[in-house]
Amino acid sequence: MADSLSTIRMTLTIENGRHVTFVKEAMSPNPGPYRVPTSRPGQWLYLIANEGVIYSETLTRFVGLGEAGVAAYQAFEAGATVEDLEAHTRRSAQGDTGELKTLYALTQGEFPPEEPRATLPALQHPAVANFEILDISVLVELPAGASGSLCLDCFRSCPPSIRPAKAHVSARHENHGWAIAINGHQILAGLEEEQLGLGYLHATRTLLYAESRYDVAFHAAMVADDTCGLLLCAPREAGKSTLAAYMVSLGLDFVTDEPALLDLDTGCVSSLCLPASLKEPSWTILRDGWPNLEESPIHRRSDGTRIRLVHPPRAKFSAGARQLSHILFPQYRPGATALARRLSPLEALNRLNRGGMILTHQLPLNKFDAFLKMACALPAYALEYASLSEAASLIGALTKDGTGGT
Repeated sequence: MADSLSTIRMTLTIENGRHVTFVKEAMSPNPGPYRVPTSRPGQWLYLIANEGVIYSETLTRFVGLGEAGVAAYQAFEAGATVEDLEAHTRRSAQGDTGELKTLYALTQGEFPPEEPRATLPALQHPAVANFEILDISVLVELPAGASGSLCLDCFRSCPPSIRPAKAHVSARHENHGWAIAINGHQILAGLEEEQLGLGYLHATRTLLYAESRYDVAFHAAMVADDTCGLLLCAPREAGKSTLAAYMVSLGLDFVTDEPALLDLDTGCVSSLCLPASLKEPSWTILRDGWPNLEESPIHRRSDGTRIRLVHPPRAKFSAGARQLSHILFPQYRPGATALARRLSPLEALNRLNRGGMILTHQLPLNKFDAFLKMACALPAYALEYASLSEAASLIGALTKDGTGGT
């Protein structure tokens, strides 16, 4: 990662007659990323074309900045105050003065709040695992009867284990419903019996986010073939699981349906043996490609939505980690015109951040360098479509020649 750049001195004249001078890095034909030190220990500014990213190695957090945000951050670093830039913003009619305090807080090492990460206690009592889930040997203790069969549906594709357990997932019935715990630490409570299976799946994902080995974890699905590894990143209800299942029915391999765990040394996403979750409207659409789907047990979410879990045939499970080649943000919209729009690296990073991406604890600077370099190099697209066949056509076009977006 290049640290040295030719520089241009920029001067901002503020309302009270003072001048604030800061340095703007001159962009070479290579758009970056370039790492620039800041006055905050352990905090770095990465320049990507005219935009940027602030990364705190201490907090393992990053925030993307547009061109105006980069200029404001550098002005604060050079000694400007919030009041200075608010006055300048009012005169130039540019920018949002409400963001200036947030930008100034970044220079002080204060990042926007995030959801607390799950921390799990160690397993205290020796036990033998019954399932292998990626790199974790897990003792899954199932409730008796029909609810146990529903929970077992989550683990039908997981290989058996006889190793000592690293984790213990269990459920117990309480006065106000079922509760699920990992190593005795309660993860969920107040579940009805039909929600237990999805509760076990949620607990297993929580375990993977907290305990598995990865550099970056995405709230995303991934499918792959011999030449492409497609990361499908989207918020809940956008249709990424349905699209992943449809692409597998067309011949691609199933890698994961969340989490997608990336190793930056290899650029590969781990293959997970957990199923994909499909809402009821998808059952009919995918019936031809998944003939056993209608025989699968029905689970229910807390909002009442009915879910079936898809277990691809063993031949369609990816045998190992797969190379990431494209980042896609799919969005199903009834009546939409099919569109694939190429995203800038900063747009893609911001979407990943909003989608719940997690960096491993204490990600070293060289690894974050590698992550940004990968994010700048990989093609990223926002997809809109009104049918799965349209989505598949879009994906086929953009993976065939590396373009296809507008």
